[in-house]
Amino acid sequence: MARIAVIGSINMDLVVETDKSPKKGETVLGNQFFTSHGGKGANQAVAVARLGGSVTMFGSLGNDQNGKSLKDNLVLESIETTYINMLDNVSSGVAVIEICEKDNRIIVIPGANQHTNIEYLSTVKEVLLNFDVIIMQMEIPIEALQFIIKFLSENKKVIILNPAPALPLPEDVLSQVTYITPNEHEYKIVLNTSHDIEASLRRYPNKLLITCGEKGVKYHNGSNVETIPSIKVDVVDTTGAGDTFTAAFGIAISEGRPLHEAIRFANIAAGLSITKIGAQQGMPTRKSVTKLLDS
Repeated sequence: MARIAVIGSINMDLVVETDKSPKKGETVLGNQFFTSHGGKGANQAVAVARLGGSVTMFGSLGNDQNGKSLKDNLVLESIETTYINMLDNVSSGVAVIEICEKDNRIIVIPGANQHTNIEYLSTVKEVLLNFDVIIMQMEIPIEALQFIIKFLSENKKVIILNPAPALPLPEDVLSQVTYITPNEHEYKIVLNTSHDIEASLRRYPNKLLITCGEKGVKYHNGSNVETIPSIKVDVVDTTGAGDTFTAAFGIAISEGRPLHEAIRFANIAAGLSITKIGAQQGMPTRKSVTKLLDS
């Protein structure tokens, strides 16, 4: 079995459901509040594990109540947590998520995730060479991300970057990652471009995968732009769809699937993930994805 590493954020999600999003200075009544385990890094690790992958989490937590709960949840999901950086006198990361009209808005307070820095990654970089695929996002310090991408690229590792939250990335980072998975809103920021989707895809064939929600996933196969259609589902909560896509894509690539098939596998997984409330709660099993993949 291929081994996958996830480097990234681990957060406690504070989720509010409401029929109306408040305007500036306005107070509205919500329908429901709950907490759930999240963070883009942890979400992607959970998605890999649910799909049957062997996955190790690299990130940082505070030695607080949230941190202990978050780590216990990863263990429960069969994720290796040996290398998680546990910190005293630092709060674990938190995300405040508003769900309204089947979409979401998110505010992230990084907390301990800021300590997934160059100093920490320097202590685990050699360990990362033991993995077949390394997945990461952008909820850790950007200089740490650039440091570890450069190191892994020099060692010919497969790197999948989910560039969220979106920030402009220098060309050397774009050239060093193997695959990059922005959505249709993020790609212009990440690539620092005003070009449309097709023009942007032509610049990065077989590397740039742009997820477009119900419109599918677009990529350039070296000859032309292809669109992998999304499955039809009843949307409940889109939180975690991008994380599920990236994780499932990582699994498929680690198994040696051709790019077209890997994207299709990932897109089915992402579609299934939005049929339940909560990022990790909706993440599908291998059996449920395979059932649709073979239909």
